Amino acid sequence: MLYPTDDKQQVYGKRYFGRGGVKFALLKLLEEEPMHGYQMMKALKEQSGGLYVPSPGSIYPTLQMLEKRGFISVRIEDSGKKIYRITEHGRSSLLLLPDKTSRIAAVDGRYSPEAEAFRIEKIRLKLGLSSQSFGLLRLVTQAEQEASASKERANRLQKLLFEQQQQINKFLDGHEQESFSAEENQEAYT
Repeated sequence: MLYPTDDKQQVYGKRYFGRGGVKFALLKLLEEEPMHGYQMMKALKEQSGGLYVPSPGSIYPTLQMLEKRGFISVRIEDSGKKIYRITEHGRSSLLLLPDKTSRIAAVDGRYSPEAEAFRIEKIRLKLGLSSQSFGLLRLVTQAEQEASASKERANRLQKLLFEQQQQINKFLDGHEQESFSAEENQEAYT
């Protein structure tokens, strides 16, 4: 099972934006034009390329908090829908604080740090790997790319990988050493 709950945003949302990111993203949207809550959720999903799927349970409490603190105002239409707009206090707060949302959009075809972290986590879950296993896979890939510049480094890396592969094979066979200390581990690489 990929998600502990049916709410994908609960698993991914916080990783995508980071602390305070949703708040700034909503203010940036309202800086452009007044919007309904649903419009903001749709816009955030579109801007993230579908990586972030906001839920009403995360957006509306944030909007209430922003209104309470004077960053936005709310007007209720005849239809009963709420239209949110940024206040001068909200605009000035965007000027004073670092632009956390600018890192979200892809620049020059590359992912922002938040989007990249989210994308990587999605791949890890799809592969069914633990964080440690996936981290090791990424580390080996990076090491191979860097080692390709030098035959000596490439040979050292291949030796290191071979030794680690042997250790894992011993583990799988049930013949691993009970206490493989950090010193022994370090000696195996030198």
